[in-house]
Amino acid sequence: MWAAAQNSPLAIAFAAASALTWISGGRAVALWLRASSPQRVPHPTAGARPDRIALLVCVCDDLDAAAVVRSSRQDLPVDVVLLDDSREPEVMARVDALAAAHGWTAIRRPERTGFKAGNLNAGIARLRGRYDAYLICDSDVVLGSGVARVCSAVLADPGVAVAQAAPAASPGRSRFARYFGPLLATHLGVTRRGRGAHGVTAFLGRGALVRAAAVEDVGGFPEAVAEDLAMTVRLRRRGWRIVDADVGFSEDYPIDYAAFRVQLRKTAEGAVEFLRHPGRMRGMRLREGLDLALETALVPVTALAGAATLITGAALAGLGAPPPVWGMIVSAVAAAAPLLPEAVRRARSQRPAAGVAFALIAGLLYASTTFVVLAAVIRTALGRRATFWVTPKRRSRPGAITAVALLRDEIVLVPLLVVTAVLVSGSVAAAAGPVVPATLAALFAWGMLRHPTPSDVHAPPTRRRRTLSARRGSTGVAAVSPGLPRALTR
Repeated sequence: MWAAAQNSPLAIAFAAASALTWISGGRAVALWLRASSPQRVPHPTAGARPDRIALLVCVCDDLDAAAVVRSSRQDLPVDVVLLDDSREPEVMARVDALAAAHGWTAIRRPERTGFKAGNLNAGIARLRGRYDAYLICDSDVVLGSGVARVCSAVLADPGVAVAQAAPAASPGRSRFARYFGPLLATHLGVTRRGRGAHGVTAFLGRGALVRAAAVEDVGGFPEAVAEDLAMTVRLRRRGWRIVDADVGFSEDYPIDYAAFRVQLRKTAEGAVEFLRHPGRMRGMRLREGLDLALETALVPVTALAGAATLITGAALAGLGAPPPVWGMIVSAVAAAAPLLPEAVRRARSQRPAAGVAFALIAGLLYASTTFVVLAAVIRTALGRRATFWVTPKRRSRPGAITAVALLRDEIVLVPLLVVTAVLVSGSVAAAAGPVVPATLAALFAWGMLRHPTPSDVHAPPTRRRRTLSARRGSTGVAAVSPGLPRALTR
């Protein structure tokens, strides 16, 4: 009503962007409420469990030997296979030494194409026929000792392709990880239960037991950045089921703000690349397809909506026609909706102020990533191939060069958006729209680089880039609404 009365393109754009934020927030609240309802308990199936299980550990210059050893200690026999995509000779030597010390197998492929999925496919091709199921694990993942046993019981149902364990963050190695890490278990727990309540379950790409016959049936793991999404679709189209297992695993949360941005960039690029090909979901049930599309679109769509809301809102204020206060309040609450379950948990387990503080700080954290996500969305939407960014496991080096590199998307986009907003509105006040999230990003970056500890080991972000053509030649996922990615720490 307000937008129609204004009869202004800016007002209509503001209303449309706000509506997207409200839809995202409404879905988050609906999942939260649905997750609180009684869950259906699957009946055990008296079928044959997979006897021969291989624990496949994907490594790419990020070997965590202690985590791998702990994951190997299952209460069912498993054969450990290290799928090593490392480039650093030192890491490769450590992988070989670890395998030799424990009698494990290490596999390397001649052509490192197809991202993580290519690594899995190359390893499985070498192991074909030797195992009934593969327990998928990343180097930083620590599987509970009962994961193989509980998941193999789920796979006793011959129609189940994947038994997916529940993720949680490992005890953080930095203040950043310790403070924000608990959000992982709370958010994904709510999402899993909420989606599972209406029959939708997804493969997360790690912490899952995957039936070998199902992998063969669908032609292997799709070689894409978001291989978990693509594999979920591929399995469901062939009629295979994915089931949540009542067992858990832990994994590293991003160690600092730079690592967090890398993770969101990868999630956004993988999501946009996946959504560019909606035909891949043809053949899925309508409800499943819509749910998967909504979950995948959360990060890129809320980034676009958040940026549009800020810029158009500031421009309207500069023109003397600011948006209604109630609308901005509703948008702020909707943007923060995915954070509310963790905020409530902290309020109950600690004190109310702790919950309020978390909601505020985490909301500002996600708002600060507006332009890194927006830049990733624009680049990938315009046809650039998504990049498989490996989330750094070590803190970034302090210094001006690191800060400039970290904020390069803000440095490029913000001046353009400021000039556009000022020219459209005729008021310098309109510059506040793009400047606010950029200022937040600079503050988080300054806080990260200002307080290094003597025990920190510093390293730059790493990435693995492969074009689609290279993958085909292989042989072998408020400014930004905290519409949290499906796999916060992949």
